[in-house]
Amino acid sequence: MAIKLAAIDIDNTLLTSAPEHKLTTENIQSIQQALQLGIKIVLCSARPLAGVKRFLKQAGITSNDQYVIVDNGALVQTVTGKTLATHTLAQQTVSQLAQFCQQNHWHYNAIDSTSTMCTTDMRVGFYTVQLAAKYQAPLQVFNHIADFSQRTFAKFGITEVPEILDEIEPEIQQKFGSNYYVVRSRPFLLEILDQNANKGQALTDLAQELRLKKQETMAIGDEINDLPMFEAAGLGISMGNGVPAVKKAADHITDDNDHSGVGKALHKFILDL
Repeated sequence: MAIKLAAIDIDNTLLTSAPEHKLTTENIQSIQQALQLGIKIVLCSARPLAGVKRFLKQAGITSNDQYVIVDNGALVQTVTGKTLATHTLAQQTVSQLAQFCQQNHWHYNAIDSTSTMCTTDMRVGFYTVQLAAKYQAPLQVFNHIADFSQRTFAKFGITEVPEILDEIEPEIQQKFGSNYYVVRSRPFLLEILDQNANKGQALTDLAQELRLKKQETMAIGDEINDLPMFEAAGLGISMGNGVPAVKKAADHITDDNDHSGVGKALHKFILDL
């Protein structure tokens, strides 16, 4: 069955490695050729919409009938910002998580539905600032958890050096993992989301909205948080630089992100058929 939708992770998949973090010419050309054929190209990211917009523009994914999966699957939106599906955190959950982090002196933040990064962490950790810049998200510091938790949040993140997260991740999984989706999105970022918020569920939601069958979708990624997307898609493609678990779960392994692996996969499974 022909592929009609390609869900593509952004960091270390669509983009080249640090410090450039750019789209290659081959990736851009392949995406634009797929769009001309009527294929839905869906960028999927832990970033909020604000942090995805510049890549959408560079790739030419700009019309209102194109879609994005953002905040690790908590929101499915059109590229112009209309929300189609949400799996957000309850206010009580955000308060509980913030209090838990304060008690343990961990840096934390939460992304609201307007792409604003919020925290009551007056120390504002280095990784929080780095993420806000990467996401192109305004950073707002609240004095009280009660004020902070009144917003609608897509996800909650704990940002610490990898060694600390290695140590505390099992505790977070034990305490929250049975009721929430807990995922290590980056070595320095541990995220807590609604139990149904992941890239796979978001892809399923979008496919249902577009009346597409599973076999008509493909997913390309490199990290652990891309695995649910592989399960939801008819075809899962790992980047050559993907982590071992992603390569093991994939139906196909393409080239790495510095050698236009996304463009090569689009050619192999869509453009050259």
